[in-house]
Amino acid sequence: MSLRQKDYIIAALAIGGLFVSMVQGWLGAVMLLAALGLYNMWWRCPHCGKFLGRKHELHCRYCGKAVDRTAKNKKKDQDEA
Repeated sequence: MSLRQKDYIIAALAIGGLFVSMVQGWLGAVMLLAALGLYNMWWRCPHCGKFLGRKHELHCRYCGKAVDRTAKNKKKDQDEA
């Protein structure tokens, strides 16, 4: 899954959580917390695995490699081989 796809999922959960919280407060809070948890888990550099931060920068601030948001994560494929 690419970073862009993960970003869309996180945004959908967060926005959905805001709307759901108007009707069911606890369910909306759970959705927002899930979005925050996924953001912390998924928003990582595909090369070094460090957290990318809130800014959508073109390069990782830790390893300096370019971050392609549309590329699929190849790290799992390399680990399995």
